[in-house]
Amino acid sequence: MAKIDYETTGGGGIKGFLGRANKSFYSGGLFIKDWGLWAAKKSARVGFVIATTSIVVLMPLIFELAREGQSLEVERAHSKDLKSQGYSERQLQELGFSEFAIRPPSVALKK
Repeated sequence: MAKIDYETTGGGGIKGFLGRANKSFYSGGLFIKDWGLWAAKKSARVGFVIATTSIVVLMPLIFELAREGQSLEVERAHSKDLKSQGYSERQLQELGFSEFAIRPPSVALKK
């Protein structure tokens, strides 16, 4: 049987076990800290890429949808004014008004 050197292993019994466990936990903590920093840097980079891409792609789309909604409201008001002057729906279609401006969808009217 090999002789155990208790001086280098931190002693025997509970005191030795706790000494060796402390070293093990310390080195494990350093590993977890380094890995956590690496993961935080990678997730920050991915988050930055997703945020900038969504700003570049989605914001113009949102602005265009808002502008389309406003122009449709103006067209509806104009077609309503022309209807009150006696124009028929057919004449409004021939003038170039969209179907949604002349007749709003029936689904939107139901509650």
